[in-house]
Amino acid sequence: MHYYETLKRRSYLNNKGTLYRFEDWVIEQCEPYPGMRVLELGCGTGKHTFPFADPISPGGSILGFDISQKAVAEVNEKAKINHLKQIRAMKGSFDECINLLHDSKFDLILSCYAIYYAKDMKGVLCALRSLLNPNGHIFICGYGKMNNQEIYNVINHVIPNREQMKSAGDFIHQSSIEEVGEFYKRFSTVRFHNKIQFNKVEDVLEWWKNHPSYLPEIYDQIEDELRTYFTLKSNFVLTKSILGVNYYS
Repeated sequence: MHYYETLKRRSYLNNKGTLYRFEDWVIEQCEPYPGMRVLELGCGTGKHTFPFADPISPGGSILGFDISQKAVAEVNEKAKINHLKQIRAMKGSFDECINLLHDSKFDLILSCYAIYYAKDMKGVLCALRSLLNPNGHIFICGYGKMNNQEIYNVINHVIPNREQMKSAGDFIHQSSIEEVGEFYKRFSTVRFHNKIQFNKVEDVLEWWKNHPSYLPEIYDQIEDELRTYFTLKSNFVLTKSILGVNYYS
């Protein structure tokens, strides 16, 4: 399955079982207001784009920016169908955005689970200040340390010790956060731990099959482990560890 489709499917399962709406947390961090001009880098199909439509109205706008033409088309079509003229999307990579948008200014630049796909993440983050209005705000977020640790615990129970798997650390190192922070007036970090609840073995397995930790050769063993788990507990919970970083111009 194509990466775009696996990500979309995993996102669907995350949303289905979430105990707290991630989009609400993003809104809280960004504090949108009427008239705000927003740029979202790596907007995908608009999961975080459309919740901004009401808070920035009237007078505001949000421009989605994504490398996938399919995703961009989906955002624009949804905006058209729902008569949301304040939302539009365009195609482009992170590393192109500074040149493509050099004549534009924004009050908020947002990137959720995406900025680390830039070829030069630190360079892009430093350069983004040129697109901010005075007193503008950048908010980026992505996976934090110990993310999805519960599924790794299950995997490690069935594979040899020498092959133990572990979750990735923070999507951006503290040293990089501080280096980028030198280009801004101030910066801050925030952490959030969401819970994704699965009520069936089949849902956990489907989520895992669409995750980078998936190992088809141990599928049957993982299924057995999960079925044993569900005889003892009514649900399986994944912890989504999230790191957010704010930069202020």
